[in-house]
Amino acid sequence: MGNGFSSAWKFTVWMSIKLILLRTYDLTMQTRIKRYNILLRGNVQHIGYRGIIEGTARKLNIKGYVFNDVDGSVKIACEGLQKSIDAFINGLSEFARSDIDSIEKKEVHEELYLPSVFSRVATDDYYEFSEKFDIGIDFLDGIKIDTGEMKESLTNINTTLEAFVIKQDGHNQRMDEHNQRLENILVKLAEK
Repeated sequence: MGNGFSSAWKFTVWMSIKLILLRTYDLTMQTRIKRYNILLRGNVQHIGYRGIIEGTARKLNIKGYVFNDVDGSVKIACEGLQKSIDAFINGLSEFARSDIDSIEKKEVHEELYLPSVFSRVATDDYYEFSEKFDIGIDFLDGIKIDTGEMKESLTNINTTLEAFVIKQDGHNQRMDEHNQRLENILVKLAEK
C-alpha cells in the first residue's frame, strides 16, 4: 500500500525542490560581495590600459583601484558582486589578450578599505612620468633619424621635380607656338 502518490510524482516534486534550491544557491552566489587582488603581467603599462580597466569597473559598479607598479605589472584591488567581478576579469583577459602574459587573482576575505568609485592611482609620479618621457624621447629620436635619412631622398625628389618643371616649361612654350600657328591658319581660312 502506498500513500497515493506515484513514484514519478515524488521524483518530480523532489527534482522541483532541488531545482529551486540550486537556483536560490546560484542567485545567492551571484549576489555575494567578493574582493580580489589581481595582478596583470605582460605589455600592460603605458598603453592606456588603466583607463580601460577603470571605465569597465565603473560600468560594473565595482569599487577599488588600479595602478602601475615599478615591476612592470598592473595591480588591481577590487570589490563587487560576484557576477560583476567575473565579468570584469573576463573583460580584462579579452581586451588585451595579446598583451597580457598572465592574470593572477587572489580572493581577499578581509574587508578592504576601497574608494567607492573605481579609480586609477599614481604610485610614483616621478617614475611614471619618467617612463613616459623615455618612450617619447625614443620616439622623437627615431623621427630625427628618419628625417635625416629622408633629406637625401627629398633632395633627389626636388632635383627630379626641377627637371620636370624645366621640361614642362619647354613643352608649354612649344605648345604655345603650335597653337599660334593653328590660330594663324584658322584666320587665313576664315579670310577665304
